[in-house]
Amino acid sequence: MEGRSDGQWGSIADCRTVCLEVNFENGRMTPKRILFITEGGLGDHVAMTPALRELKKSFPESFVCVFTTYRMPTDIEKKHQFEDLYPSQVEKDNSIFTSNKNVDEMYVLNRYAFKSLSGIARVKAELAVVRFLRSKKFDTVISTFPHKDRFILWSFFARAKIRVGARNQGMRWLLTVTPDIEKSRGGVVEYYCDLVRAIGATVSSTRTEYLVPESSARWADRLLQELHLDPSKRLVAVHPGASGSYKVWPVERLAALMDHMSTKLNVTVVLLKGVMDGGIVAAIQKSLRTDAIEIDCSGSIGNLAAVLKRCSLCVTNDSGPRHLAVAVGIPSLAFFRFHHDKEWDVYQAVESCATLKGVGACPVCPPDKCLDRVPEGEQFGSYCLRMVSLEDAIRKVESMLKAS
Repeated sequence: MEGRSDGQWGSIADCRTVCLEVNFENGRMTPKRILFITEGGLGDHVAMTPALRELKKSFPESFVCVFTTYRMPTDIEKKHQFEDLYPSQVEKDNSIFTSNKNVDEMYVLNRYAFKSLSGIARVKAELAVVRFLRSKKFDTVISTFPHKDRFILWSFFARAKIRVGARNQGMRWLLTVTPDIEKSRGGVVEYYCDLVRAIGATVSSTRTEYLVPESSARWADRLLQELHLDPSKRLVAVHPGASGSYKVWPVERLAALMDHMSTKLNVTVVLLKGVMDGGIVAAIQKSLRTDAIEIDCSGSIGNLAAVLKRCSLCVTNDSGPRHLAVAVGIPSLAFFRFHHDKEWDVYQAVESCATLKGVGACPVCPPDKCLDRVPEGEQFGSYCLRMVSLEDAIRKVESMLKAS
């Protein structure tokens, strides 16, 4: 089976119908054409990379496709309407999978545009997805997100012989393989690996990975050269964004941490931002006493990864960029809320990969659940996230930079 080429990135109209290849070994079907149906979060996609790698190692002749419903930000969403499945340039540059050698093909669905449809238009859109999946003739479909009934229905109507998904969900009776797994038990990385174990893959490593595209590496080198940074100082990246304001460590503390690093630790701090981070970055800038170097990586995960690769440390919230930093192999520090570490604090606790979490009881949430409540009058940071003090962060950053 040939690897991916530029011609394989296309719409329903130009995708090729491929013959179904099914082998049986020891009475068990060996997957040949495998589809992952997933959503478009950066963190989840990074967490999927070990499963994809180990799947390809276990079944090297298999053809692996990722089909993702992309969580487009509002300003990108307005530029697109659902017509078919397509990878526009935005999605190609903004995906973990485009440089992944273990992914042979990828297709993207604009989730916002899709969900905006109703009535007959919605029915036609659903049928278009089913027709597309049937035309690709997958023998195995892995629905990676539990409780997404649409994913299970798509896999069923795609006529895949093997349909995989977690047992604890409503439409599991349409699946053929239902491992008893949950993200909260062993974390998201193990969860995705368990899905491929369920079809016979052997998982020897859960290391995440991301290969920085050469074009992004050149972009980062050129940008940093143009900034005329002090070559004697190491770079520290701060990425303040998150999928919700309750996940953001208070911006005044982030600003104070950046000021401390810039004036006391002999490093150059760069403030990274994506398409959704303008408000957070502006709030940090208002609180800073020192000048901050902003680097806009909007629309390109490759560019973000290339800048991170050149840093000695990345400070983030519990967010996708934290997982990207780990995947490219740089030290990272992330701020976590209560309980969410069960799914997302998935890396071995070492000096180069650390988290900071609050201690003590939350005054507003039950003992076993975080309700993500932000104190009244505040814009960022849930109660438990605010338990992480500036002093805690300074001590941890200093120890990590000393060790690196």
